[in-house]
Amino acid sequence: MKDNRLEPTHVIISVEAAIERTENWRNFINGIEDFPDKSTKGVYISRTDIQDLAAYLTVDDSLVGVRAYFTLKNDYKDFPNENEIRLIMVLVQEADAAAFPNGRDLLTVPNTLKGIVPPSPDPSVGDSNIYDFTRPCPDCCDVLSELYGPQP
Repeated sequence: MKDNRLEPTHVIISVEAAIERTENWRNFINGIEDFPDKSTKGVYISRTDIQDLAAYLTVDDSLVGVRAYFTLKNDYKDFPNENEIRLIMVLVQEADAAAFPNGRDLLTVPNTLKGIVPPSPDPSVGDSNIYDFTRPCPDCCDVLSELYGPQP
């Protein structure tokens, strides 16, 4: 029996549900009393960055999707006032279902995929395949969107 957790979801939600969910996030983050960055409401991902991930997915059928992880730029306890919620993304590769029932995070670029997209200009990242190209809102958000928050 095939595990369908890695199948496309094609889940489009209603505008009303999206507004409710983003409001739930704002209420949650505002409820964390000592967390200083309460302004993070979403992230912006550029077209080029999406196309780079899609380029890998197009040439390698073993890649089944992309996984996103929420991160903090700094250790919260050491830098409570110098933090930023970020979203990192990594390609997900179909793998042995017993060992990796949800697919395996492809943390480094295998030789078969090198050259598909330009390498990072930062040599310290090596062969990392983990993308931190999101820009947190409010810096890059549509502040007039109902998803951003209540409108005047």
